[in-house]
Amino acid sequence: MQPHLSPRTFDDDLRRLLAARAAVVFIESQEEGRLERLLNNTARTFFSPPIPFYVWSITEGLMPMGGEKIPGSEDPVVALSAVIEQPGFALFHFRDLHHFYDQPRVVRRLRDVAHNLRDHYKTVFLSGGRPALPMELEKEIDVLELPLPSLDELERLFTAVANAHPKIEVQLGEKLPALIRSALGLSEEEARLAFSKLFVGVATLGPEAIEELHDEKRRIVRKEGILDFIVNRVQLDQIGGLATVKKWLTQRRRYFSVDAKEMGIDPPKGVLVTGISGCGKSMVVQAIASYWQLPLLRLDMNRIYAAVAGTPEQTLERAIAMAEAVSPCVLWIDEIETALVGTARGAGTQATRIFSSFLTWMQEKDALVFVAATANEIDQLPPELLRKGRFDQIFFVDLPSEAERLEILALQLIRHNKDPKLYDIVNIAKSTGNFNGAELAEVVQSALYDAFDEERDLERGDLYRALGKIIPLATTMAERIKQIKRWADTRAIKAGESEERN
Repeated sequence: MQPHLSPRTFDDDLRRLLAARAAVVFIESQEEGRLERLLNNTARTFFSPPIPFYVWSITEGLMPMGGEKIPGSEDPVVALSAVIEQPGFALFHFRDLHHFYDQPRVVRRLRDVAHNLRDHYKTVFLSGGRPALPMELEKEIDVLELPLPSLDELERLFTAVANAHPKIEVQLGEKLPALIRSALGLSEEEARLAFSKLFVGVATLGPEAIEELHDEKRRIVRKEGILDFIVNRVQLDQIGGLATVKKWLTQRRRYFSVDAKEMGIDPPKGVLVTGISGCGKSMVVQAIASYWQLPLLRLDMNRIYAAVAGTPEQTLERAIAMAEAVSPCVLWIDEIETALVGTARGAGTQATRIFSSFLTWMQEKDALVFVAATANEIDQLPPELLRKGRFDQIFFVDLPSEAERLEILALQLIRHNKDPKLYDIVNIAKSTGNFNGAELAEVVQSALYDAFDEERDLERGDLYRALGKIIPLATTMAERIKQIKRWADTRAIKAGESEERN
């Protein structure tokens, strides 16, 4: 039996680079303060005796932590020269050097640094949102990513913020891990601000704080303009029928917990919800997020192909990075078959490249991003998408059975403050064999409109009259629906009760 190997941490990778005498390292991160605290700690603990740690910026020049600036070192060439001339071991963080990559003297001096520091325990760290290095230096600079704060870091941060508000009682109980988990994806400063906001204007801090943290993530997503953050989500008990899906979700509710991770249980990867239009596929996706208390992000593939963040490939990469930053979350891809048009026409198409990148990410992702895709034209989906390992399960949402129709009608009436017992919905459920969930909702809505127009309360006859005005999709597209059902018979799990139909 192979031993379980813990994944290497940022600290492990950093120390390996220092032990290998890396000269110049790019750290992919926007968290300057957190990065400098980590580097300063490394300078004090990794080396014996501790070595100095210097920070350079365009406004303050080069100076050791707690020391005085080197004269004239606002000039990046002077600062880089000082690095070379530093007689002992040291670590350096250059904050703003990327602003000077168009200056040959700066690029040349940085290459000199890379060559001169190879045999010394001196390392220059650059940082930024993404590697944007001069072409001359791409082969000479190591790249390392500083991950966003872990659960342990966020828990310590929350404790520190809570201790700063001793008069406010924290009444989270068993919900505390869920609150900490909700902050995953925030930077240290974003999390500190988000936690601090929770303590403003309250006497006690309860479970409602979890949704407030979701709002904080929604603001982050909105900045990007690629993903939509869905706020008003459907609850699981608002969906009629679909018992199989509900059971599946209930069984996996704790799979995102710390306890599951400690047991070595992999969290669910995702589901593909297929079936007949109007039967509740989108509602299922929204209920997943609300039931598991996870943020729900919707990926519109039209924005990917419109290349709102560079090329389509770069836009997809940015969308995935955003979802991973907000994780754990549910990533919703609606009508995924429309996003994959063209993938069967050859490997050179843009759609094929994007599809390939997306499949690779689904297979290899480590972030807790649960992919929930919906599809109407399921027989158009490429077989690569349906292969085991992409999704945990493929559910087929059929036309509702009689029992499910009864439940849907009752829920719709209750939603409009009407007592289902007053409206003979048992017989209505029997007489709507070809109706989907959306059409049943329309029956109730249309009947309410008629009653309101006549300035009276809803009556049973209103429902029957509304029923007669609707021609079900299953009638107008009978052949197409038969094809979809034949496809699903051997490829998907029924999401709810089955009912024999001609």
